[in-house]
Parts: sequence; structure tokens; C-alpha cells
Amino acid sequence: MSGFRTLDLNIFYREEWTKETGTTYSSDFLIEPYVYESDAHGTRKYDTGIIIECDAYETAFLAEQFPESEYGFDFWIFRDEVEMPSRRIAKILGAINIDRNQQEPNMVVSFEPSTM
Repeated sequence: MSGFRTLDLNIFYREEWTKETGTTYSSDFLIEPYVYESDAHGTRKYDTGIIIECDAYETAFLAEQFPESEYGFDFWIFRDEVEMPSRRIAKILGAINIDRNQQEPNMVVSFEPSTM
């Protein structure tokens, strides 16, 4: 394959809801890894089916790297652009085989011309 594959992480705050007040608030981070593939035909993202729940320490560690004022509540970052807050998360991400054949992509962006 001409191109590359890597892990693309969707990092976002869990949204909680308070029944008593009817309000929502943000809690700890969740990390949803996707396999990102790019080649001459475009880019594709494949869902790994994994969601990592961060604890308070891991959330604070990531929030320091990605301040809410700059990145918001939900953002994407390649695996090699983030320092992992714990060996637990690094181990989970390291176990994902990004080179295996993927099923149908969940998201496709094509660089090929449209025939409209």
C-alpha cells in the first residue's frame, strides 16, 4: 500500500446528566481509537470498537495537553501527537493491530474527482 496507517483518537468529555436539576455537565474523558488510512485514493477511518474510559488523573493529564479553550470538548488527534497519561491506556492502544485488513470504513474522504 502506498500511503500510511495510524491510530486517530477521538478524545471527548463524557456528558453527564443530573436528574434533579435537569442539567448536563462534563465528566472524565473518553478515548475512541480509529484506524486512519491514507493513500492515493483518499482517507478512510475504521472503527476499532474500543472506547477507553479515563479516570480523573488521566483526564487531568490529557486536559493539560489539550486545553478546553483551544480544543473544545471533543477533538481528534493522531496517536503519535499525544503523550499518554498512563501505561494502561498505552497498553490498550498498543494492542490494536492497525495493519490487519479492515472491514468497511466508517468514514471515507476521497481525493478522486467527482463525477457529478
